Amino acid sequence: MRIEISRGVTAVRDSVKEKGLGATANLVAATAVGQLTFPVTKAMRQNERFLFRGEELPYTLHRYNNAYRNERTVEISIARWFLTREPNGRILEIGNVLAHYGLTGQTVLDKYETVPGVINEDIVDWTPEQKFDTVLAVSTLEHVGWDETPREPEKVFAAFEAVRSYVAPGGKLLVTCPIGHNKALDGGLRSGRIKFDEETWLVRTAKRNEWREATKDEALSREYGRPFRNANAVYVGTMNA
Repeated sequence: MRIEISRGVTAVRDSVKEKGLGATANLVAATAVGQLTFPVTKAMRQNERFLFRGEELPYTLHRYNNAYRNERTVEISIARWFLTREPNGRILEIGNVLAHYGLTGQTVLDKYETVPGVINEDIVDWTPEQKFDTVLAVSTLEHVGWDETPREPEKVFAAFEAVRSYVAPGGKLLVTCPIGHNKALDGGLRSGRIKFDEETWLVRTAKRNEWREATKDEALSREYGRPFRNANAVYVGTMNA
């Protein structure tokens, strides 16, 4: 709860700075209404599914970080799918995300979230004593270098290389990233500088937060925050070591 409150205060402060008091007040009001109506939304949408690599997955409907209203609704579901496909062995998560949605037991590396059990190291500097059988990063790598001071656009590429290096032989890796947040990352995906064994692109299609698979070009043409709040497209990359 403390972390979520801190996250909310930071988001409001940044919004006032970037968009002004009026727009921020409207955003806060909309979020409050959404939280109040969450039980109704959850009841209405609990049986809805989206198609991902030939399988129908349920949307994640959760209050934390407004997951039922943004890209987390598909990203968390994809992470669950990834973790149930094969034996996982030793698991490393980049960014402290999944614990907030009930998925625990993994080693977590997160530079900024100071909670018990989380390793607070920079991803490009950290070297584990032992590699991991399963590594995943959900909506985290797009922040590396881009949302830090000073901004270092090239740092995200070093982060991707670090993540790959953490995977043990025979292990597996999942990365999900919103499109449009980090321009350097988008450029790397567009050029193929960032490439995975299997790639899937998803786009948001409706205000009520529905998603479908799309082509690479369609996903990369989407803007962050338009026409819907937060991500309007998501990249999913997986690989086997």
